[in-house]
Amino acid sequence: MYINLTDKIKVKSPLVLSNKYSYEGDIENIDFKHQKNNYKKLSESLQPFSLKLVHIYYAEFQTTPKSNVRAHFLASTENKEVYWRKYEAEAAGSGQNYIYFNGIRLKLTEWFSYDSEKQKEIIENYIPNLKNK
Repeated sequence: MYINLTDKIKVKSPLVLSNKYSYEGDIENIDFKHQKNNYKKLSESLQPFSLKLVHIYYAEFQTTPKSNVRAHFLASTENKEVYWRKYEAEAAGSGQNYIYFNGIRLKLTEWFSYDSEKQKEIIENYIPNLKNK
């Protein structure tokens, strides 16, 4: 099962990767555990543009009974113009952490490294209908 980010870009649903716990719904029902700080920073960075993550596909998995529980998720704004995708691998600190603006992918750390003017420029370039907000 795939989730379409745009008519040309799709990602595998986190829900099909779960062997522990899966959930789809309101983002407020998720404990982001070690991604809490990223969630807070991302939410704060999107707020000036009236963008808010509201929906999530979330799944936890474990590769062996003694391994740590890891999580994959895909969160989106209501208008589906912005997505946050986290894909964890078995090793701590590994995986992918991206933000998508109308299908244009940036590393989350790259987004956080930009000042507010650069973030505004990206938003205006990739989400043109927000330009006048």
